[in-house]
Amino acid sequence: MKIVPTQTAAQTDMLKQWHELQVSQIELEIQSAALAELELQKRQVEEGLQRYAGLYDKAPVSYLSLSPEGCIVGANRAAAGLLQSERVRLQGEPFERFVAPESQPALRSFLEHIPLDGESAVMEAHLFDGVGAGRIRLEANYDAADKVIRVIVSDITEWQARETALRRAFVVMDNLDEGVVMIDPSGHIQSVNPAFSAITGYPASVAQGLPLRVLRHPRQRPEFYGTLWAEVLAGVSWQGELLARRRDGSEFIASLSLRPMMGSDGNVNSVVAVFSDISQRRQAEHALQELHHKLEVRVVQRTAELLHANGQLRQLSAHMASVKEEERKRIAREIHDELGQNLLALRMDISQLHARVGHRDTRLGQRVTAALSTIDATLRSVRGIMNDLRPAVLDLGLAAALEWLVNDFRNRSSIDCRLRMPRDMIFSRVDNETGIVLFRIVQESLQNVLRHARASYVEVALEEQGDEITLSVEDNGIGIAPQNRNKPGSFGLIGIAERVDALRGVLHLHDYEPGGGTSLSVRLPLPPG
Repeated sequence: MKIVPTQTAAQTDMLKQWHELQVSQIELEIQSAALAELELQKRQVEEGLQRYAGLYDKAPVSYLSLSPEGCIVGANRAAAGLLQSERVRLQGEPFERFVAPESQPALRSFLEHIPLDGESAVMEAHLFDGVGAGRIRLEANYDAADKVIRVIVSDITEWQARETALRRAFVVMDNLDEGVVMIDPSGHIQSVNPAFSAITGYPASVAQGLPLRVLRHPRQRPEFYGTLWAEVLAGVSWQGELLARRRDGSEFIASLSLRPMMGSDGNVNSVVAVFSDISQRRQAEHALQELHHKLEVRVVQRTAELLHANGQLRQLSAHMASVKEEERKRIAREIHDELGQNLLALRMDISQLHARVGHRDTRLGQRVTAALSTIDATLRSVRGIMNDLRPAVLDLGLAAALEWLVNDFRNRSSIDCRLRMPRDMIFSRVDNETGIVLFRIVQESLQNVLRHARASYVEVALEEQGDEITLSVEDNGIGIAPQNRNKPGSFGLIGIAERVDALRGVLHLHDYEPGGGTSLSVRLPLPPG
């Protein structure tokens, strides 16, 4: 028989205490784990609140928190920027202060009637002029937990401006004289303006859904349209002219512009076509071109007639100049042969009578002496007339004639006149006609200097340059103003120009400078040596 020891009361108490300690340890571990979980959840909540606060603060949308009385108790940066105020200064300010006076009564009513069950309410208002933004949209709901009104404020000024601009664009499009068509990528008409219907005869209700190729004229190549549409769908704009057909079958010329509209995916989602009927303009242009062609033909014919007439006038002018020179020569010869000889014979007779009378101081002697003086003056006058008509020195050559002319001008006018001419100049190539023209140009130029220039010095220069002979006449007078060159009744320069032109030469009158004198130059061709 086995004997089992029994537990004492002390041992039983100790075992009981040990079990209680174990239970307490387990409870402590459970509480520690619960506390750790709560701490983690607290940190997560705090981090979430911080992230929410950051998102709230940096959100591009304007957020406001208002008290039930309408005072601002919270605002993010966007709201402060919209209201053009610092966030600190916004605290406690009535939101009504930032709203235009005409919108304030509606705002007060709006805030008073916001649903308390959290449903949203919406209104539009104008901000105060000094704030900056124009029209705003308010979307508000009541937060029962915090007892505040949460408000989202949106600036709809630009949106309204875009809407207004869009409406204006549609009004403009409806009033355009040009047809405007919206086409989908498959080539079917989506919408048209009234001008399209007026030009093509297709009402808007009929045109919508039709392919744009209904306007193609049978004479227009189909492959051209296919290639053109493929380029437009590739994003290339096109502009040009096409032959088109109306609904009744009549044709017209269209000035067409196609512009692809790109979607967000980078593909063409529609095409805008703008066209106008230019048939009448083309007909007018063709008529104008035909008229212009006829006018050009007429101008060419008239120019040829004028050139022919001008050539005849030049020939006539040259002939008249030649006849004039011959007539001067004939008159000078007749004066020399007839009047000069008779005066010379008369002087010889009076001289004999004067010799017989002697130096007796009688009335007859006085009359004879006076007669001799009259005859001498008449002879000098006759010589002057002969020299004006045609100086006899011309028969001695151009060089001698110019030297005589310059010396005679210097003696008669007291103006310093010089002739510059190379010593080795060959005058054998200067024919009689060219020599007379050069002499007359110098003669006319010196007369103009004497009459108009108020000069004290004149230089006449003559030189040969290859197959041309150059003559220049320069003075230090007042010059010839442009308005005086073609003054009515002044034919000096015109006569010189006609003489030069008759010999196919070139006349050049240097530019006018007040007080800078006058410089005239002439180039005449010489016959081959």
